[in-house]
Amino acid sequence: MILNEISQHKIKIYEFPDTEDDEESKLNKILKDRVPFAVVGSNTVIEVDGKKVRGRKYPWGVAEVENLEHCDFIALRNMLIRTHLQDLKDVTNNVHYENFRCRKLAGLGTDGKPARISNNFFIDFLAQCRNPLAQMEEEKRDHDAKMKKMETEMEQVFEMKVREKKQKLKDSEADLQRRHDQMRKSLSQQIAELEERQETFEKEKKQWEQLNNITLEEMRRRSLEANSKE
Repeated sequence: MILNEISQHKIKIYEFPDTEDDEESKLNKILKDRVPFAVVGSNTVIEVDGKKVRGRKYPWGVAEVENLEHCDFIALRNMLIRTHLQDLKDVTNNVHYENFRCRKLAGLGTDGKPARISNNFFIDFLAQCRNPLAQMEEEKRDHDAKMKKMETEMEQVFEMKVREKKQKLKDSEADLQRRHDQMRKSLSQQIAELEERQETFEKEKKQWEQLNNITLEEMRRRSLEANSKE
């Protein structure tokens, strides 16, 4: 009934901000259902269930201030101080103060006194006044654009770092492969040299045995026998 009268007389009241958070949406719905808030002030302290509480005495009984079944004081206090304080401040600064400033500036002349201006001038001036909500929306778009640009730049930097890391790993892998190939080549050369020296030794050994008409094994055997006789 009261809300109908408020709407009928075009009285603007606080509008709870839209939110995508489920918990905040539930909280806003609970608060909206209590609008307009019914608040009573206390004029006495009473004892309920062994606990002292503030209340107001009426002929028909006592209304407890901090009992949501009796009044909306707690809901209003939580909204003003705990949950919607920052939004209320933002609306006050960005909407009410800006509208007040715009109206005041529209009614002042260059000398600071109320100026007589034509309707067309007044309309033109109001057209130049920026709508606070539109300004907030524009600032939000600018902020989103900056965040998008920053996000893009961060992604580009990240991709560049990834490419650099991959290139370093690729270069390191190529260097390891090159060193591995060099070591294999060096080992192959050493093996080839040893085989060549072994082959040369066998040839020289055979030539010596043919020249002296005795093998190294026979010569070693005779040397051992001579040593044993001594």
